Amino acid sequence: MSGKPQIQDEYLNEMRTNKRPVEIVLLGGKSLRGVVEGFDAFTIKLRCRRDQVLVFKSAIAVIGPVRAQNTDR
Repeated sequence: MSGKPQIQDEYLNEMRTNKRPVEIVLLGGKSLRGVVEGFDAFTIKLRCRRDQVLVFKSAIAVIGPVRAQNTDR
């Protein structure tokens, strides 16, 4: 075993293989939505509409699946 956190890799790989849309909130508060196309130890390649964005993991505050909007409020 290499000693690196495997939970992160498992989570990102699940999002990538299932093509689940994710929302990434950066430390500065900006939010990105897209589909994970790939990742390594330091970056995540995100497909946002027609563009590809390379996000440094060190800039990420939160990452999670995009949930359907609740209209019952």
